[in-house]
Amino acid sequence: MNLSWIKSEEHKKLIERWWIAIVLVWGVIRAFLVDKTFAKYGVNTWVYLAIDMLIAVPYAISTSKFVFALIEKHFKNSLRWGAIAILFHYIPDAYILATARSVPRSLFDGFIFAVAVFTLLGAREVVIKMKAGRAKI
Repeated sequence: MNLSWIKSEEHKKLIERWWIAIVLVWGVIRAFLVDKTFAKYGVNTWVYLAIDMLIAVPYAISTSKFVFALIEKHFKNSLRWGAIAILFHYIPDAYILATARSVPRSLFDGFIFAVAVFTLLGAREVVIKMKAGRAKI
């Protein structure tokens, strides 16, 4: 696959801006879902949305830099940006876990299951990409 276009700083910035926009829109969608599922259990949707919007830009930048570093085989940089992305990724989920009260077991289990599944799928993709990158070195 020819990825020479991604080496351009101009293209990276364009991708980063689009990714920021996508993360912001996804944050609004998630806030709507949180309102419909967790608001009645004490989670303040507006606080959740504010947290999500505050971390959206640094999260989007760190994830895009993580992907760029992987593509360019800068594995030390990818680990650093990946760690930052992970930190930002879980902040909204931590807010839900910290503020939700008397959540039905099935909803709580479903939330934890969804977080775990998406975490495992993301980690699997990263491992596959890193192994493929190392094989080409």
